[in-house]
Amino acid sequence: MRTPARSPEDIIGIIPHTLGYTPRRSLVALIVGTETGGTQTSSTTLRTDFDRETAARIISEGGTWYADLVSRACAVTGIFFVLYDDDYEPVAECEPNGDSEPTGGCGPTGDLGAAGRVDEYAAVHRSLIRAAIDELALTFDARGIDTLSAWWVSRDRFGRIDHDGYDSTPLIAATTSACATELVAGGSNPVSAPEELVIAPLSAEAFADSRRGREEEWMGMGEAFTIFAELYPRLNAMRDGEEPLDIARLQALMELPTVMALDTLLAEKWSRDALEMILSFDHPDFPPARVLDADGDRLRELCWDSSRRADAARELIGLSERAPHPRDVLLSIAFLKEYLPVGHPQVRATAYSVIAWFEWALGGSTMAENYALAALDLEPEHGLAGLIANAVKRGFLPRWLMDTEGAPL
Repeated sequence: MRTPARSPEDIIGIIPHTLGYTPRRSLVALIVGTETGGTQTSSTTLRTDFDRETAARIISEGGTWYADLVSRACAVTGIFFVLYDDDYEPVAECEPNGDSEPTGGCGPTGDLGAAGRVDEYAAVHRSLIRAAIDELALTFDARGIDTLSAWWVSRDRFGRIDHDGYDSTPLIAATTSACATELVAGGSNPVSAPEELVIAPLSAEAFADSRRGREEEWMGMGEAFTIFAELYPRLNAMRDGEEPLDIARLQALMELPTVMALDTLLAEKWSRDALEMILSFDHPDFPPARVLDADGDRLRELCWDSSRRADAARELIGLSERAPHPRDVLLSIAFLKEYLPVGHPQVRATAYSVIAWFEWALGGSTMAENYALAALDLEPEHGLAGLIANAVKRGFLPRWLMDTEGAPL
C-alpha cells in the first residue's frame, strides 16, 4: 500500500484488509516499528479474542501476557489498539429531556426509552474495557512502547475508547478512507467472517475434467519427488523481496504434473511430514541450499531418513523454538491454496490440514481452526486436523510463542 495512513479512518479502514475479514469480539493490535530514518511503518496486525472475561483477566493479572505476545510477534515501538465489540454501546449523540449533554447509553436507534435512564450494563461494560486498555497501555509504557491510540468499533460506528463514547463516527468513513479505497482498487475484498476464506474444492465434474488426458489416477512416489525437485527452485525464488506474493506465478506452477505430484506426497504420512519440513524453508534437515542441490532420488532419500527421526519432527515449524519467517510461511500457504481446489479428493482433508498447520505455526489460530474444521468435515477422524483443532480450542500456541499464555489469535 502506497497511501500513508494519516487518520483514524485510515487505520481502522486498513484492518479488515490486513486480516482478510471483519473481526468480531476481538482486540486488534496494529503494530508499528520505527525504521532507521525515523519513519514509522506497520507490517504486522495481531488479532486476539477479546471479551469481558479477557478484560477482567487483564485488570486482575495485568497485561504482561499480552505484551509478551505482541513483543514475540515482531519488533515494536508503538501500537494502535482497535476493539471490535458489538456490546460496546457508545453514548448516543442525542439530548434526552432537553439536557445539553447525553446522560446515558442510547440503543442503536438513539431511543433512551420512556424514562431516559442510563443503561447501567453498557456503562459498566465500557468502564471494564477502558480499564483493561489502560492496563495494557501501562504495561507497554513500562517497556518503552507507546500506545498511540485506542479505538472501539461497534456495529456501524467507531470512536476513541478514552472519550467514553460521547463522540463517534459512522464506520463508513473508515471503509471509504483513502487507505481502504486504495486496497479495494488493488483487489482486496474482505469477507464478513473468517470461515468464508476457506478455499472450496472443485466439484466432482470439474475435477474429472481437470484430469482428462491422464490415464493413471496416481503418480508414483519416485516421479512425484522428481517433479517436486524440479519445481522447488521456482518456488524458492519467490521468497525474495518485499512485494506482495505474485499469485499469478503460483498459479502458473499448478500444471497437472505438479498437482499429481502433490497428491502423491500428501497421500503418505512420511512424505507429508517431509513436505511440511521442506516448505517451512528453515528446517535444519532441509535448508534451501540442500534442497536446490538434490535431484528427485536424493530428495526422496533425505525425506525418508528425516521422517523416521523424532528429533527431525521436533524441529518442524511450530514445534521448534525458532520463530518462523512470515513471508516463507505465507508463500507456502498461498502455494497450497492454489493446489487445494484441484487436488485429489482422497487427500483433500490432508491438504486442508497442512494449510491449518502452517497457519497455526505462524500464530494464526483463527484460520488454522477453520481449515482444520474443513478437514474434519471431510474426515472426522483425521489425526492432524484433530490435533490442530484441539490445540486451538485449548489455547495452545506454537512453541515460539508458547511461553506466553493467552487467548487464541
